[in-house]
Amino acid sequence: MIVSLLLRALVWFGLYVALTLLPLGVAWWERPWDTPRPVLVEASVATGFLALPLMIFQFALVSRLGPASRPFGSDTLMQFHAQMGVVALAAVALHPLLLVVEGMPWRAWNPWAGPWLWRTGAVAFWATLLIVGTSIWRRRLRLSYEAWQILHLLLAIVITAAMVIHILAARGYASEPGMRALLAGYVALAAVLLLRYRLVRPLLLWRRPWVVERNEDAGGSTRLLRVRPEGHAGISFEPGQFSWIMSGTSPLWSAQHPISMASSAEGLPGGALEFGIKALGDWSSTVVPALAPGARLWVDGAFGAFTPEGRAAQGYVLIAGGIGISPMRSILLTLRDREDVRPVVLFYAAHDASRVMFREEIDALTTVLNLTVVYVFENPDEDWAGERGVVTAEVLRRHLPRQFRRFQHFVCGPPAMMDALERTLVDIGVPFGAVQTERFDMV
Repeated sequence: MIVSLLLRALVWFGLYVALTLLPLGVAWWERPWDTPRPVLVEASVATGFLALPLMIFQFALVSRLGPASRPFGSDTLMQFHAQMGVVALAAVALHPLLLVVEGMPWRAWNPWAGPWLWRTGAVAFWATLLIVGTSIWRRRLRLSYEAWQILHLLLAIVITAAMVIHILAARGYASEPGMRALLAGYVALAAVLLLRYRLVRPLLLWRRPWVVERNEDAGGSTRLLRVRPEGHAGISFEPGQFSWIMSGTSPLWSAQHPISMASSAEGLPGGALEFGIKALGDWSSTVVPALAPGARLWVDGAFGAFTPEGRAAQGYVLIAGGIGISPMRSILLTLRDREDVRPVVLFYAAHDASRVMFREEIDALTTVLNLTVVYVFENPDEDWAGERGVVTAEVLRRHLPRQFRRFQHFVCGPPAMMDALERTLVDIGVPFGAVQTERFDMV
């Protein structure tokens, strides 16, 4: 299973690289110029031909293509999407800078004046700068997640259209039949991905609504949302996976939020799902608590590779911080329902005992599972006799079984915690491939 996923990951990544570099290969093959042009001019053109496919495939990275996302994990693809956005910005900026060195005037950066060639290039640059800037500093700008999603989509469409018009206006390589056919193919691909993601998929989901059954306080500023399918068979999933939840009048216009399933994957077909949703942002703090029984929403899933399925293991080490306990709850409940007797160690980090979610349920699971629970409180009461501070190598060594290197290790929590524990687990001898993490920063 692991080898199969690795091979699929290599194939998909190789395809991504090949299609990104393909315009450069086509340009080299067709070479419409009789005499060589200045090196900086050709370098500028090369960065432009890199920027377009980078932007086109940004649509693919977030379009939830199951075969492509499973080998990597959806959270990894979203992180890669963010990183490639910065790379695309660098390419878009380098393109005119190289031409400025060759004598192009600075007024070519003005999107309101000059020929279409300059204007579209300037629009592509400033829109790319805006999309990257609003993504990095969204919280500082006090931009809601919902507003950012809409702005992000509109800017991506504007950037892609401006790039295509810019390349066609420049003629040159774009005047050759091979390059024009390639550009047409890329534009068609972007349109198909966009329509599938923003129109076709939501319309299909519209026919598969879910209804809120319960919405209760799970402790630690977290709501446990239980939903059931209405008029359809629901979904099947693997423990630890997540779904996108859409609340509102329709899935066409609703903001979409990635939330881990917190229920057992061994539920009956057509059964209810449970989600743990912590109050971390606008939607989770205001909309989710107001979802009353009977309210309708939509669930798109399941996604993600943060799951023990298909991974050979002598046991499991689960390390959770904050809302990271939700996928761990799903894993524990699934192990319970499968009557799995393998040992499990759960490290649950929280600020104090009042921030712990599902505590009674977790403690009860120690009687039906081969489960050891280690609570680690950063600021506990004075009479607390357990672990204090954060999960460190020393804390892990005190509680891990002798054969922990043969266990699969799952870490989910705040980004800083996961970054530290990824290094710590490897440092104490856990094989890198036996450490799984999941990161989301969209609330």
